[in-house]
Amino acid sequence: MDFVIRRSYKYRIYPTKAQISNVENQFSMCRHLYNRSLAERTDAYEKDGTAISYHQQQNSLPDLKKEGPWYKGVYSQVLQDVLRRPDKGYQAFFRRAGTGENPGFPKFRKRGQWNSITYPQYRKRPDSVITVPKIGKVRLVYHRELPEDATVKTLTITREAGKWFACFPAELPFVAEPEQGLPDPIGIDLGLIDFFYASDGSHVPVPKLLRKKEKQLGRLQRRLAKSEKRSEKYYKILKAVRKCHYRIKCRRSDFLHKTANGLLKKSGLIFYEDLRISDMVRRPKPKQDEDGKYLPNNASAKAGLNKSIADAGWGRFLEILKYKSRHLGKRTLAVPPQYTSQTCSACGEIVKKSLSVRTHRCACGFVANRDLNAALNILRIGMDTLQART
Repeated sequence: MDFVIRRSYKYRIYPTKAQISNVENQFSMCRHLYNRSLAERTDAYEKDGTAISYHQQQNSLPDLKKEGPWYKGVYSQVLQDVLRRPDKGYQAFFRRAGTGENPGFPKFRKRGQWNSITYPQYRKRPDSVITVPKIGKVRLVYHRELPEDATVKTLTITREAGKWFACFPAELPFVAEPEQGLPDPIGIDLGLIDFFYASDGSHVPVPKLLRKKEKQLGRLQRRLAKSEKRSEKYYKILKAVRKCHYRIKCRRSDFLHKTANGLLKKSGLIFYEDLRISDMVRRPKPKQDEDGKYLPNNASAKAGLNKSIADAGWGRFLEILKYKSRHLGKRTLAVPPQYTSQTCSACGEIVKKSLSVRTHRCACGFVANRDLNAALNILRIGMDTLQART
């Protein structure tokens, strides 16, 4: 079957000092426009309940440029993309509010919180030098070949921890590889001691990338809190904090991609638990007695667990695993997570145990690592589900 896939190609760029100053000024103007449009929407809604649309704000851009001539230094399509951001935020807010979720109202952006500009109709292919409207020619490290049949859709210039990048989202015609015999099916159980434990006995320890940098981050954040706001020292320490987070992000991404590649090399069919990770990292609800006094709700321990789950990156790993498997003509399948750790994979009996118990022991005589037992159950449930479908 032929269909189109979307992939993003990210390249390091090296703008000159003058270009950096130019782009930073554009960031500032984009942030100002975003805050202005958000305030306009909020004020109109609070006054008489009217909703201002994206098209209304877009049509007012020519008048805005007359009021503020400095906006002419930003490409018109970039300004239009800026106006789409609060529009998407408003739409998401009302959509989530209707479902009972935490709505998350769009927030105003402070100085330094705007780090990208997007050219929605950029169609030029990258090379060693790219020409960007209102910026000029920028040197690019073309380290990765863009396929000949790829169609560039947009261009986004981003700044991450003091480094500059050009991102080219592209569309590619893709012919899905037919599923083979799907050899060597395995089940994997994601965890916080071992990142995953597979039903074949293999396992990979959790790298704990954030935990390893916690002391360094803590020192930097304490220095940041003590320094005078908006001073030269403040922004210097803030840059160091962002650089530390950026390194953690890069190392985590590298680990997740390599781990997914290793799994897909040895198996054509992978089963995993259908975890609701967003619910798992929620803070516990407060507890109150009859007099309204708040009771202990184990929030501090839950906060540490939430941090470890976020640090592991389960959600991102499953996304990587799924899209890589489709490209390779392999398959992944989610199974219900209920009782996978409590059920004995040998006899099917329920053996209740707390999270601190790491060894599964059953009356039938089967003894195994808790996570290995869960992986065997995930494999069994997955195979039963496939047989029921065929």
